[in-house]
Amino acid sequence: MSSTLYRKYRPKKFSEIVGQKHIVRTLSNAIAHDRIGQAYLFTGPRGTGKTTIARIFAKAANCLDIRKTPGETVSSEPCLKCGNCKQFQEDKFTDIIEIDAASNTGVDNIRDLRETARLSPLRGKFKVYIIDEVHMLSQGAFNALLKILEEPPAHVIFILATTEIHKVPETIISRCQRFDFSKFTVEEIIEKLSAVAKKEKIKIDKEATGLIALMAEGGMRDAESLLEQIITLEKNDITSKKIEALLGVSGIKSIEKMTDLVFAGKTGEALIFVNKIYRDGYNLEIFSKSWLDYLRKMMLFKAGPELEKQIFSSLTKEQRESLKNLSARTGAKNLLVLIDRLSESIPKIKTSFIPQLPLEYLIVDLTGKSEEKNDFSGKSGGNDPDNDSEKKNGAEKSPKNYSSSADTEKKDISKKIEKEGAESKAVVKNPPIDINEIKKSWPEIIGEIGKHNYSLSMALSNSLLIENSDYGTIGIVVRHAFHKEILNKPENRLTIKNISNKITGLNFRVQAVTEAESGVKLKSIFTEDNIAQKDGIDDNSQGSLLADAMNLMGGTVVK
Repeated sequence: MSSTLYRKYRPKKFSEIVGQKHIVRTLSNAIAHDRIGQAYLFTGPRGTGKTTIARIFAKAANCLDIRKTPGETVSSEPCLKCGNCKQFQEDKFTDIIEIDAASNTGVDNIRDLRETARLSPLRGKFKVYIIDEVHMLSQGAFNALLKILEEPPAHVIFILATTEIHKVPETIISRCQRFDFSKFTVEEIIEKLSAVAKKEKIKIDKEATGLIALMAEGGMRDAESLLEQIITLEKNDITSKKIEALLGVSGIKSIEKMTDLVFAGKTGEALIFVNKIYRDGYNLEIFSKSWLDYLRKMMLFKAGPELEKQIFSSLTKEQRESLKNLSARTGAKNLLVLIDRLSESIPKIKTSFIPQLPLEYLIVDLTGKSEEKNDFSGKSGGNDPDNDSEKKNGAEKSPKNYSSSADTEKKDISKKIEKEGAESKAVVKNPPIDINEIKKSWPEIIGEIGKHNYSLSMALSNSLLIENSDYGTIGIVVRHAFHKEILNKPENRLTIKNISNKITGLNFRVQAVTEAESGVKLKSIFTEDNIAQKDGIDDNSQGSLLADAMNLMGGTVVK
């Protein structure tokens, strides 16, 4: 190929752009009605078309024979045939200047830009500056840019693009028309890849394009680059199985099997399957994202069956039937729980010392025996505060069973309606946990935790117990966010729960929160010697954080 697929099939006019419809319509109408602004800010994830749309907008603004299409709202397109359009396509049009802010970060670069911007355009109506990754500019460069944005020459248009809008000063943002770009949907990426494959005369099935779209994570450039990589390795008939083998990703059959095992509550088989996927060299992060997308389709189908055509557009007839059958085996509430927990697990896979551990934890927690609740497979667990209290009140808790039939679910709903309709029955609230009993034992609990995990006990040494709105949960107030992260790790929460429940004889969970989140202010962790005062450390300064770290790690002050 003479050029990469991304460059070869880069849109040349507004009508060729996939996605970002609201942005395309607004910019196209601005040109059609001669209401072009002088500063625009494009922000959004990489590979979502910011620079592409900036180039088309700049080309349309300078087109000598702009095509205007009448309708409810007049739109416009560059003609692609005039001298200006042709020069632009050949990268010879001098009135459109692209600047990489990552390589031109200094104030001198922007001062040079200010000087050249005052000169009139050579061929076009406007001189357009496209500044990519504008957040990379230094503070001095931003100040210099602000000066020209406040008083720009009439013939100049600035288009600033960034992936990190939080790094752009508010003074710059306030002087620009801001457009937020979103990631492409799987369907939009499939549409573009299918069109590219057709032009390249490459046979690729829809399941394969869908797999590439999922791996691209909403970036069109990434999707086209991935397709090019696959074409380089496999030029013949491209199927999802070939992509799986080439890139080490698993297909929909694996997703269907995992869903089936979890819905059936087959903990052991599901764990074995996760480890088989990992041993076979497949990427567990990509597998989990594919699984999440599959469960999303299932959720949407259960919520609105009339959307079947749109939801199943990327699935074969057999795959649609399989998804429908699996969907009928669980209730919407259980499905939402699985989606929520899987979403939390995916980011942990990349950073976990054992990559399969987050998925293993998810499976065991939802389908295996649990000490504190009935599990999703319908097996009886330990004592759950919610379960016990509801049984005492004569109310049956919603079954957490993926393998329950649709008929059972309908009966449960009917029972619930009957109960809600019975006006003679009073509502009895669950008895709250006596937090004072826990506070009495808290020093003993921390001491026992220290025998197992010293760092964890130190993180708890300057904490405060508070009541939590979530029944069966006790809040632990800590000073800093890094304390919260330590305590809320699943393994640490389990350690605290097991030891504290054993000592107090009560059944509760724990959840760490910061001072700011709880509105509770902790006392200083310094000793009575007032070390902070003697060493010139103010309790409200950065020294407080250092002292907390010293306490957490078991350190001492060295004179």
